Formats: sequence, structure tokens, C-alpha cells
Amino acid sequence: MEENPRIIVGRLLRQARRERGWTQARVAREVGIARESVYRIERGRMPSGDVASRLCDVLGLDRSEMNLDRRETDPIYLYPPATFLRDRRRSLGLTLAACAAASGVSVSTLSRFEKGVERSRALARHDKQGGAVGMVNEGLARVLGFDSIDELTTFWQRGYL
Repeated sequence: MEENPRIIVGRLLRQARRERGWTQARVAREVGIARESVYRIERGRMPSGDVASRLCDVLGLDRSEMNLDRRETDPIYLYPPATFLRDRRRSLGLTLAACAAASGVSVSTLSRFEKGVERSRALARHDKQGGAVGMVNEGLARVLGFDSIDELTTFWQRGYL
């Protein structure tokens, strides 16, 4: 029986951390996440795309070593595109409240949108089936440090510019 790819990823991260003599708390500080998140990731919870990239950078790992291109371990497949916005907001140290205020939406609306469960027309343009196809909120673009709606949409869809 083949071992769960998520467990393999966690083991590789733990091994790289231990080889450096780092604690979970140190990795968490370097990556900008909670220590509990490092603990969970090392035990098989897959990080979002942004966090996976930062972990690889901080620990000196190559994404190909991590085998992140499999469906079971691909952060982009596992997490909806909206989570890239959450990761960006967090990496900038911005609160939900600050981003919601800049966007002109409620905190709960922005929170649900970041999780991929909200269909706010104040934040995104939608197709006939109700799926979001592009961002529309200039306030959100500005507060997240993008020069245009196009840049925001590209980041929202890919996790990078």
C-alpha cells in the first residue's frame, strides 16, 4: 500500500526543519504562520499555495522534492483561488476589518469570499452559473498593494503576478 502523499510532504518538512536545528516556532516565525500550523502541516495537513512556497523557500526545499504536483498534495487544487487573497492579506499583516473597510463590504462577506464560499458582486464579476471570473473591487486591490484590478485578478487566479 502506497503511503499518503500528505504524510510524505509533512515528513519532508519536519526532516528539513530538524536538519537546520529549528523549532516549529522558528519555522512559523520565518514563514509568518502560527506554530500550530507548522505542527498540523508536519502531520499531514496541506498548506495553501502561498504557505507551501514560503515553507520551501525558508527550508531550502525544491517544490519537485516535495512532490506538490500530485492532485493529493497540490495546494492550488486543494484550496480555491480566493485563499490567495487571504494569504496575501495575512502576509501584509492586514486584518479582515481593515480590508473589508477598504473594500466597502462587511467583515463576514470578505471572510466568506476568502474561503471561496461567498459570491459577492461587490468583490467579483460572475458568470451565468454564479462562479467568480474576475475581481472588481478597486479598494481591495489598493489595500492589498496591487496597481490595478487586472493585477488583483491575476493574483487571485494564480497566486502570483
